[in-house]
Amino acid sequence: MKKILKEIKYLLWALNGFIGLRLRSNAPQKATILFTYFSPVRMKHINHQLRNIFKCDFVGQVIISNHNPDVDIASMIKVRDARIKIVNQPVRRGCGHRWLVANEFSPEYLIVVDDDVLIFPWQLRQLFAALVAEPEIPHGFAGMVQHEDGFLEYRQEEERSLDYICEVYALTGAHLKRFMELRHEIVKDETLGRMVESAADFMIVSRSGSRAPKIHDAGRLFRCPTYNATGVAVHKDDDFSNSMMGVARALNALASNHPTADSVPMGGTHGSI
Repeated sequence: MKKILKEIKYLLWALNGFIGLRLRSNAPQKATILFTYFSPVRMKHINHQLRNIFKCDFVGQVIISNHNPDVDIASMIKVRDARIKIVNQPVRRGCGHRWLVANEFSPEYLIVVDDDVLIFPWQLRQLFAALVAEPEIPHGFAGMVQHEDGFLEYRQEEERSLDYICEVYALTGAHLKRFMELRHEIVKDETLGRMVESAADFMIVSRSGSRAPKIHDAGRLFRCPTYNATGVAVHKDDDFSNSMMGVARALNALASNHPTADSVPMGGTHGSI
């Protein structure tokens, strides 16, 4: 029954891309939307994803970064819109490379969506409104709280501050600039650089604001069937937890060595709602 319900929801999501209402934003600003694809099995959702995104009038451009040079992603895109920008990487890249791609476009407002999240237009509008209303910090729909013992607790469907956002990210050009600065310091260690490239980029993004990021209640995120599949989902890799902890320690060390008003220490928000 659960599988059938998910299939029905997928059909409704896909159908919304064709016949759903167009959504307007009260803000005059435009957002850049960025997706990264590597796995061909997730690329099959790309046209439905684009149709749903273009239901929002605040979308200025959509960047599709193809991190798998063995796949011709352009041939898979049937949606025709001048706002679509395809960037093909010459070598295989991890998800963390997406921020370098975004930086090349100098976006004022940026929304980055993991390739296993099937986003609805009203969710995009809600997230963009939150970013425009509070541009000092990054925003998302899901994230993690760091407890005193180091345990990371996943949270969603809430309005709250927390330590890390993940899966969907809304940030400003200033946050992206700060991300690049922090990344520059972190990747001086080649091992940490590989961690950021493969999976731990969300930790740096979460430290790019003037204080802890926030998540918002847009209902449970709708994900494709492979979101939890070993060999496809990055968070299922054996060294995922070690990667996170290594980058977290490096970020804390940077904050300790160079304390500023913008420093957000790990584990500093677990008591705030």
